[in-house]
Amino acid sequence: MAGFTGFSVGLCNNRMVFLPIPELVSTSPRSMNPHGRTWERVLALTRQPNTVPELPPGEKPKNSHAPMLR
Repeated sequence: MAGFTGFSVGLCNNRMVFLPIPELVSTSPRSMNPHGRTWERVLALTRQPNTVPELPPGEKPKNSHAPMLR
C-alpha cells in the first residue's frame, strides 16, 4: 500500500474503506503518557527512537509509572 500514509483500512457498510488515522484517534477516550514507563517499554520493544520532546527544567511528569488511561 505505498502512498497511503496516515490511513487505516476498515469495513463500513460491507465495503472496505480508508479511514484517516487522525479522525480515528481524535475521538478515542484513552491516551498514554508520553513520558511514562509504558511508553518507554513500547519504544524499547519496537526499537524505535524517542521523539517526545524533553520536559522543561523543574517540571516533573504527571505520573511516570502508569499510562494515562481515561
